[in-house]
Amino acid sequence: MLDYPPMKHAASIAAVVPAAGASRRMGRDKRLLAFPGGGTVLEATVALLRAGGVEAITVVLEPDSPCRALAGLAGAALAVNPDPSRGMLSSIRVGLAALPAEAEAALIQPGDHPFAPPAAVAALCARHRAERPLLLAPSYAGRRGHPLLLARALFAEACACDDSVGLCQLLERRSAELRELAWEAPGGDDDLDRPEDLARLDGRPR
Repeated sequence: MLDYPPMKHAASIAAVVPAAGASRRMGRDKRLLAFPGGGTVLEATVALLRAGGVEAITVVLEPDSPCRALAGLAGAALAVNPDPSRGMLSSIRVGLAALPAEAEAALIQPGDHPFAPPAAVAALCARHRAERPLLLAPSYAGRRGHPLLLARALFAEACACDDSVGLCQLLERRSAELRELAWEAPGGDDDLDRPEDLARLDGRPR
């Protein structure tokens, strides 16, 4: 599996990885695509969170998902979204509900975003411990990205958002409380949606 340097554990911060999508635009299961350095895209996404110091990780999958067999998900909690067709927010709801009671904040990292630097994850956790913002997100070369850090005080409000809008509704409503952490990592929030995005997996430096 991918070998990231360990970082200080971010106590009381958990992570939700919504990964129950159908990959319709990609035409094949993007979660199972090979990732440079070993493993799959979904395993790389989980690995970067672990490398950033997050131990409590909940991966949300569809019923009977083939991803259950991935070795890189060992140790993560697996939750099931019975109806992923409702959109990503429906998976985030499932994931937030499954987090440990002691988790005071959650990092939301979609399962098809494997390029975020683990050091950025660790920095988000450190800033949360220092300042306790309600909302915190990295900004990669001026572009806001993932993981989004959501304080527990906003879990219910996030879950109440419209499925058709997703967490963008919360971010717009709470824009005055959103803090950003600038990080020099162009492409850190790149995802994998369409066949042309596969070029991002070819020799991508980590």
